[in-house]
Amino acid sequence: NSYKKNLDMTKIGTGKPQQLLRVDDHDFSMRPAFGGPAIPVGVDVQVESLDSISEVDMDFTMTLYLRHYWKDERLAFPSTSNKSMTFDGRLVKKIWVPDVFFVHSKRSFIHDTTTDNIMLRVFPDGHVLYSMRITVTAMCNMDFSHFPLDSQTCSLELESYAYTDEDLMLYWKNGDESLKTDEKISLSQFLIQKFHTTSRLAFYSSTGSYLFVTA
Repeated sequence: NSYKKNLDMTKIGTGKPQQLLRVDDHDFSMRPAFGGPAIPVGVDVQVESLDSISEVDMDFTMTLYLRHYWKDERLAFPSTSNKSMTFDGRLVKKIWVPDVFFVHSKRSFIHDTTTDNIMLRVFPDGHVLYSMRITVTAMCNMDFSHFPLDSQTCSLELESYAYTDEDLMLYWKNGDESLKTDEKISLSQFLIQKFHTTSRLAFYSSTGSYLFVTA
């Protein structure tokens, strides 16, 4: 008896994705629509875990998914199905991406097991979703004058490193719904009160006998 393997249609393409994107035809050292209005970059955050809070070092560590949304017409591609294309971190080195960083962070890293935890999704009209899984340690100045009944607030702020608001405008993608957290997040020595966003693209936490995280 002969066995004929079923044809996997998902592996049949009409061309290489980077040829469709025409990455080599543009200068991606410049932001999209350079010389025009500021490019809007939406942001949302999924907090995976609050890993530690140190009263001694005055800092806290959390792991999160950081996602950016913007439009770059240079990445638009023809499509009859209107489906997006998904890429790993290798494409990041070839195109323009927002230069968002964590203000007052001491150290951070992008997870890389088994490969860099980076994802790019490009839509036919040039809209882009850029997602990273990051662990960051940031400063948190704490006041223990009311210990053990103290309540601390720690902020994690996001800014563009090089661009002013004339070139890049950061905003929460879905307003107050742009920050998601796992309800099971906890630390043995702290009571986590809440996570929330502010208009300055910051999110916070409180600690002490109580831990309050806002974003």
